[in-house]
Amino acid sequence: MAPKKSAPQAKGGKMKKPASSKVQKRPAAAKAALKRPAAMKQIPAKKAKTVATDPVLQELRAWVVNLERRPDRWKRVATMLKKELPWLSFERFLASDGSKMTIPEEDIAVKWSTSRNALFADYFEWVFEDGSPWMWAADAPEEDDNWIFHEDGPEFSYVRDAPSFDAQPPRKGTVTKKSTGEKFQVRLSFAQRFRDGQEQLMSGGERGCAHSHLRLWRLAAEREQPTLVLEDDVHLTFDRNGDLGKMNGKVFTDRLTKALQRVPSDFDVVYLGWSGWRGGNFMHMQESESMLSAEDRKFVQKAEYVWTTVAYVLSQAGAKKLLLAASSSVNQPVDNFMAYEASQGKLNSYVCLDEGDEDSTWAGGIVDQFDFQGDSDIKKSDGGHQGDDANEFVTS
Repeated sequence: MAPKKSAPQAKGGKMKKPASSKVQKRPAAAKAALKRPAAMKQIPAKKAKTVATDPVLQELRAWVVNLERRPDRWKRVATMLKKELPWLSFERFLASDGSKMTIPEEDIAVKWSTSRNALFADYFEWVFEDGSPWMWAADAPEEDDNWIFHEDGPEFSYVRDAPSFDAQPPRKGTVTKKSTGEKFQVRLSFAQRFRDGQEQLMSGGERGCAHSHLRLWRLAAEREQPTLVLEDDVHLTFDRNGDLGKMNGKVFTDRLTKALQRVPSDFDVVYLGWSGWRGGNFMHMQESESMLSAEDRKFVQKAEYVWTTVAYVLSQAGAKKLLLAASSSVNQPVDNFMAYEASQGKLNSYVCLDEGDEDSTWAGGIVDQFDFQGDSDIKKSDGGHQGDDANEFVTS
């Protein structure tokens, strides 16, 4: 799960809040037997036509998470990988379908709390003078069919202003209701209910996605060599940051090789596509903690908290750490779960950089996400770029 590399932003560089829709029915009790339909089987590996020239890539194998009911996605990604990365051995990993199977609660929780990701999420909203919400900051346009909005002073930028928000002077604005001409004063506020811990139901898609990754962690924990985890909307031909033209398999291979050559040997995970706070944009960690040289940081940087599970390299040690953390269930959407472990110093996480990625870059890496907003099987339970409604997943 990941936003587009081009950093989906509203006016002024605002990011939409991360991750929602109809409340899913509560799955069977924790001890209910897991139904293992045909969709749980794996598809034999696609043999690479060309062997990778660098040893760092020769042992790398990929598994592509794909729902059995989405052969269209599998066809697209398989065709792309064979064309762009002929050296890569990959196979289809049939996803856990949260809409068709019972997922045990001891594996994936039904509810989760936003308290663990609130410091890193875009939970900023414009509120009226009485404190009632008007609109999420990332969604506030200068004008739409119902409202005209004017922000006093410089526009709020999540990437630039969020880390120091609590220390800034209050940000204010005016909204005009078109139908009546009424004007209202609004102020920018952090949604404290999310920081305190808004309890949300996970959507069926989120639970299925998390279960799919959990199963892959179990697979990766049995392999001595790193495992490349891909989701079926991973994309390798997109407009790169910094006006560097189109990404392609050759550039991807070169950047990945250099990143894996430079990442510390004790790495747990390297995100190949990412969005959120990471090296160069730390909120709590210090960049000096990365132990990377200036040359290393051109290709890979330490990650504090990033969203995305669209593509990542997972070491055996990293897989075992994630399984240990998940021993009492994956208790957040999977990207939040992995990011939280990194933010607590329990998962040694890094991000792979493309040449055009800078310290101020919110979303980057060497992969993108194909048709993210137009064709997702996963509803985001705390809102998000797809326009999902967090209120539909509130438990109380």
